[in-house]
Amino acid sequence: MTEPIDILLAEDLEQLREGLDGFSSYEFASDLQARMKALELSSLALGGRCGLSHTIVDKWRQGKAKPNSKERMKELGMALSMKERELNSFLFQNGYPKLYAKNPLDSAAKLLLMNSAGREDIVWLYRDLIERLGLSDYAPSGDNNSLKTCVMSAELREAAENGQLSAWFQEHKKDFTGGARLQLPDLQIARFILFYLGDSTIHEMTVTGELPVNLKNLLYTLVGGRAVHVRGLREKLIAFGLYADMTEEEIDTLLDCARLRPITEPASTADLALLMLLRIAHERYPYYEAENLSRIVERLSASPEPYDRALLSEYRARQDNAGQRTAYYDRHERTADEFLFEQTYTSYCDRGIMDYVRDAMRYLIEDNLIKPEQANPLLALLERKQEGELLIWQER
Repeated sequence: MTEPIDILLAEDLEQLREGLDGFSSYEFASDLQARMKALELSSLALGGRCGLSHTIVDKWRQGKAKPNSKERMKELGMALSMKERELNSFLFQNGYPKLYAKNPLDSAAKLLLMNSAGREDIVWLYRDLIERLGLSDYAPSGDNNSLKTCVMSAELREAAENGQLSAWFQEHKKDFTGGARLQLPDLQIARFILFYLGDSTIHEMTVTGELPVNLKNLLYTLVGGRAVHVRGLREKLIAFGLYADMTEEEIDTLLDCARLRPITEPASTADLALLMLLRIAHERYPYYEAENLSRIVERLSASPEPYDRALLSEYRARQDNAGQRTAYYDRHERTADEFLFEQTYTSYCDRGIMDYVRDAMRYLIEDNLIKPEQANPLLALLERKQEGELLIWQER
């Protein structure tokens, strides 16, 4: 790897080292209990600082739940009297990137922490500040429950109660969508994929070398509404999400359509590294999301289909939120690192986030921070390897 890339990724990799270092031993509930004890805070008192009920704090303390967004985790850290450096570490231990100046909400927090860290009412000051500045947070909805599945489940329970299981299975044979090796993902997945393909065809992207052959075969199958192999499906869908510069919420939607574990539930250090890299990339360059949404809104606006028209208002609202982030980004003078990032991982190259994750994971493997066997299934796709072709990490 060239020296400029090494320099470009140095700060991000340092953040990743902090987050990955305690992955196996860190427990949010234990950390919260220790911090509350040190500050002599009850659940009621901490809830008051955060503007939450004591029952929510109790669930956090007991390990039954944890803050479900960076904003909530950020506010908790501020309520626990953390200064900026400590808050950055706290965010990373819990899978979020440090406060980033080009995120307007993070900038508001950094501003407050300079002068008001430790104040009991800092969360209220923070909320008041972002309201007065006209800032907003982006929280997309990801609820995609299938009515058909619910109906089938209810009918199955009824059939079991009435002793008619054999008849029920025979009746619903045509409705089953999975077996031991193959499954038919939710039909919504084809529509969702087409949103992000843009004007290029799957064949064109394969010929130019941008799209790995394994992904080409998968996309043809999914768009055609046919069953796909379960093995390796999660990595392939994630790889397409990275290829298409999706956000973590969008990749989770993709995975949900295939009934797979979301990217936001990491089960290994490689999973956690992937999640953090995805978040860092979008914070460093908000145009990834804005450019995707611009193309999708244009396609929805031109479509006469009622389903597309129904989605238009939702995507326009998301486009407006993304536009606020890019406007904030544009108002600030670029540093040399930011120019290099844009030239290396954005519109200057073929596939930004895909290549960014690939390069960063290579370094993490070299530093023994993630295991090759955990990362290789995804890396093989990101490096455009053919089925069965070995990675350099496997050959050593």
